[in-house]
Amino acid sequence: MIHQFSGRVPGGLACVSAAIWVAAVSPGAAADASHGEQLARRWCSSCHVVAADQRQTTGEAPPFAVISRTPGFDANKLAFYLLGPHPKMPDMSLTRSEASDLAAYIGSLAR
Repeated sequence: MIHQFSGRVPGGLACVSAAIWVAAVSPGAAADASHGEQLARRWCSSCHVVAADQRQTTGEAPPFAVISRTPGFDANKLAFYLLGPHPKMPDMSLTRSEASDLAAYIGSLAR
């Protein structure tokens, strides 16, 4: 059920309210970091260290934990980046949802 609000919302609360409303009316819109981890282990672990329990890779790509702590890291920008082809990366043909899940997983490693 959607309720209308007829008052003013102070400061940044309007953005927060809009985000909550979008999440509430768009089931499945939130990225799934758990699914992103599964994707990372399947597609990325040969070149990147994708999890703490992984010890070895075949490539020289940075570990996901390092990527997540890069100044200015933005999961949305990373998800968009992952949708396009890149010379040193295999074409994974990720869906938008999968790219978001993978980016959410990488972002979760910053903690």
